[in-house]
Amino acid sequence: MTEDSLERLMEAYAGGDAAAFEQIYRRVAPPLFSYLLRLTRDRPRAEDLLQITFVKMYRARSHYIPGASVVPWMLAMGRRAFLDECRMKKSRFEDLSLDGKLPECQGPKEAANDELRDALTQALEGLPEKYHRAILLTKIAGHSLTEAADLLKTTRMAVKLRVHRGYNLMRERFETVQR
Repeated sequence: MTEDSLERLMEAYAGGDAAAFEQIYRRVAPPLFSYLLRLTRDRPRAEDLLQITFVKMYRARSHYIPGASVVPWMLAMGRRAFLDECRMKKSRFEDLSLDGKLPECQGPKEAANDELRDALTQALEGLPEKYHRAILLTKIAGHSLTEAADLLKTTRMAVKLRVHRGYNLMRERFETVQR
């Protein structure tokens, strides 16, 4: 018995086949969780974001474009869930520490790190889609060039070139933001 491609499974799920979801989850959850763990560096938070991402996929299943790559689509939803959570956290006035006390005000070093992360995220998000996806798959999700090439339906060299050009564009945009 051959295993269906993720794209075929997603088409079936979008068409109402609930059984396809289990196979999609089994195959997409591990790389998606790994990606979210790299983003958050916090296992419980990554687990929550994984569930949020699959809820987003459930809600967006009718908008799935047949034949579109499922993994990059899910990684993008996971990234948006992470960014939504970051924005929500910024709007909160205070968070209790684990011992129930209010934490100290954020120091200048932590504030600078937040600004740097936001500027880098903004530079990455502003890239053309082909560069953005290549960087997302190789550098953030941790796929090899071969795996990324398979997902993007291109060659290893094309992925390598897209990552390089994407980094150059990010550097230019990041430098203009920092001035």
